[in-house]
This record gives sequence, C-alpha cells and structure tokens, in this order.
Amino acid sequence: MFRMKKIAAFLLSAAIMSIIVTGCGSTKTEPEGNGNSVGTGEVKGSTEFWLDKLGDQAIIDKITEAWKKDSGIDVKIINYPDVAAYQTSLQQSIDDKSAPGLFTWWSGSQLESLAKNDKLEDLTDEWDNYIADGVSPDIKEAFTVDGKVYAAPYSILYNTCLYNKTVFENAGITEVPATFNEFLDICEKIKQSGVTPIGLKNDSWASFIWFQQLIAAYDPQLYMDICNGTKPYTDEGVKKVMEIWKEMFDKGYFAKPEAYTDVSKTFAKGGIAIMLEPNTSANSMVLEYGMEAGGTIDAFVVPAMDGQKSTIFFEASPICVAKASKDKDAALAALRDFYKTGTQNVMVTENGIANTSSVSVSDKTIQNILNMSADTEHYQLYLRYYENTPEDIRNYALDELSRFMYSGADIDEVLNNIQTKADEVWKSLE
Repeated sequence: MFRMKKIAAFLLSAAIMSIIVTGCGSTKTEPEGNGNSVGTGEVKGSTEFWLDKLGDQAIIDKITEAWKKDSGIDVKIINYPDVAAYQTSLQQSIDDKSAPGLFTWWSGSQLESLAKNDKLEDLTDEWDNYIADGVSPDIKEAFTVDGKVYAAPYSILYNTCLYNKTVFENAGITEVPATFNEFLDICEKIKQSGVTPIGLKNDSWASFIWFQQLIAAYDPQLYMDICNGTKPYTDEGVKKVMEIWKEMFDKGYFAKPEAYTDVSKTFAKGGIAIMLEPNTSANSMVLEYGMEAGGTIDAFVVPAMDGQKSTIFFEASPICVAKASKDKDAALAALRDFYKTGTQNVMVTENGIANTSSVSVSDKTIQNILNMSADTEHYQLYLRYYENTPEDIRNYALDELSRFMYSGADIDEVLNNIQTKADEVWKSLE
C-alpha cells in the first residue's frame, strides 16, 4: 500500500539526520545547466509560491530575498493563515494557468491523489539538483507515486515535547522523563507547583497529536495497525490508551485549549510547562518570545510505556509544481536553487527547518531534536497520523477526537463512530 511504502521510506530519515546533525557539508560540484545567474540577483522569471506555514512577513521577506539571490527568480510567497481556506483555494485554481508555480501540500494519500490526477509536474529528473545541494536521496521515496517523484521537501518537522526549563526547575524537576510513569510523575509535580503541565491549541485539525503520541507510547504497532486498517479503533488497546488520556485530562494535566499564539505566550511566561510541537515552534519561542535555546527551553520525547524505543512523529511537507501553471518553468528553476546554502540558512535560522547537510544549526534545542531524531538506538520515527491514513477516515476522526478533547464525549461512542466510518472507507477502497 502507498502509505506503508512511505512509512518504510521515512524510517530511513535517521540516515538523513545523521548527515544534518554533523553539519559537515561535504564538498560538491554545482549542477550544470541551471540557466540562472545565481548570486547576481538578476531576475530570470517570476512565480508565486503558495503555502500555509509562514505567518511572519519579516521571515517571508528574508526567504524571498535569499531565494532571489540564489536562483535569480522572483518568488512571490503567499501565505494562507487558514488551512481549510488554503486547501480550497489551491484545489479551485490548480487546473488553471493562473495556478501558483510552487505550492506546499501534504504527503501520503493527498499527494498521491494530485499526482494520479495529473495535477503535478514530474520532478524525477530534477532530483539530482536537490541532492547535489545536500538533500538526502532517501527523502525522494517519500514523494514517489508509481515510480515518479512529484515533490521536493519544504520541511521535515519533528514533533517533540518542548518544555520550559524554568518551570521544571521551580517544580524541583532536574531530569527529563526516562519512563512513561516518570512522565506522569513530572506532570503531577508541575501541577502541584501551581502550573498546568501541558498546553493545547484549539485547532480542530490538531486533535490527533496527543492521540497518536499516546497510542505509539503504548504500542507503535497498534498505531500502524489502526492507520492501515489492520486493527479497529475499537481495539481494547486503543480503549486503554483513551482511558489513560482521559485520566490525564481528569487530573488537570492539560490546559484549556487556546489559539496557538496564546499557548506560545503562556508557555514563554511559565503558565504551562510542555507543548507537543515541531522544531519550528522551538525556533519561534526563541525569536518571538525571547526564550534561550537550551537554557530556558529544551525538548524531550514522551517515553514508551513498555520501556522500549520512544516514538518521534514527523511531518514531511512537500513542495510541488503545478503542471498547468503558466509559471511552471520559472518554478522549476527556483526549486532547483531552493536548497542553496543562502536560502536554507535563512530557513533554519528563521524557521528552525533543516533540509540539507550544508546548513548551520546554532539553536541548541533544535540541535537536540535533530540528535534525538538521528538516535536509532533510543528513538523510532513514524509518519504522523494526519498523512498516514485515508483522508476521509482522518477528517472524521479529527472531529470525533475533538469532541472527546473539548467536550468530554464518551470514549466508546467516539471510537465506535470512527470505526463505523473506517469500515465504510476501507470497503470503498477494496
């Protein structure tokens, strides 16, 4: 199955991060035939780049400037703050010449759907350019559909528990948890110190984040099985995990859901201790809220319940080229040089995103996250739930999990509802 193939490929990402973590940037020959005056700032064309991941105009401007300098292409970055609006706008325009030359999407079944419906430019022959600039060839398989590659990486984001070290120290906690029971003990100590342990954002799409993390902490294979339909959501193991999650809510370990910006502010001020977020959030806590990487903020991974390897979930966000776009050629040229050192250094400095072996990572928290991602002895990497199960099941499950999280809906009712939908979808795919 497509999803299983992609997960296997992503488990190779430890090899990717072993390159990035060293930061050695081996000597390489620049690819020939780009047709751009790289480094001159001369514009050879223009294209739009749509995405839903950049809210700060200052960062957009820095990326635009560096990318133009590296590629000679004038890339107009257009950010959509609302995910649903972004998806709708892209789907409505993708068949038209006015479609953006470049856009980010989601891996897994959503990328497969666009590729199989002939909406995307085949980038198979372009990958030599990306690899020459330090992108690991192992990533290519994650964006492959029926033997052809239809995307390049915008980002690989690793989700870990970012924690406020000052709050931990004030609660008498000097070490991050090594076992799941220690994790629960830490939550209790933080609560007793007068601080809510874990922050939650109120985006309905994010309701899967703790669900997947706790399922994988209980049994990673169970997580895989519910994603691919091998086991039902009504499995006793899933029920047990939901009961653990509910108990954490009942004990006051989770804060009232807030907008992401409010969660971040509360975290920076010490009103919550932990956020389960990607490395980009670690970066923003330093740049926007003045936290000190490795000093007042750091990261750990939720330990496995059985003492085995802990699980790090990640999102691989692809950049695609719209096949119908009138700016397709400029988009292809810009993407060839997206991985040049200048542009990628801005990406890691401003966003905390490390895509290549040539970037310099100075943020200690991000470096710690990358180190953990590369540590195959203690951690295992899994594609997150959002991309790892059929879209129709996922969307329905997000609504049901939101009812559980925000309204206290009954566990059996929620799981039965999701399984009914899963049965319907899996049957339609036979």
